[in-house]
Amino acid sequence: MFLKDSDHSRQQSSTLLYIFECVMAILYLTLSFLFLFTNLFVDSIGGTVRILLGVLLGIYGIFRVYRALKKLFRKTE
Repeated sequence: MFLKDSDHSRQQSSTLLYIFECVMAILYLTLSFLFLFTNLFVDSIGGTVRILLGVLLGIYGIFRVYRALKKLFRKTE
């Protein structure tokens, strides 16, 4: 009985971490979109830095999506 509760708790923790990872990936991709395709940060961050930051956030967001999908498909096997 104790092991089942521990396994259930571990599974819930794993699910919460997966959800957090997905939310963070979406956040990074959204910020990348905002930096690259809107004029929202033009006043505070100038041209080249804004584009560079947008590209880096986009690459990191794609990497986070890749890691989340890799964990998801490894879990289902």
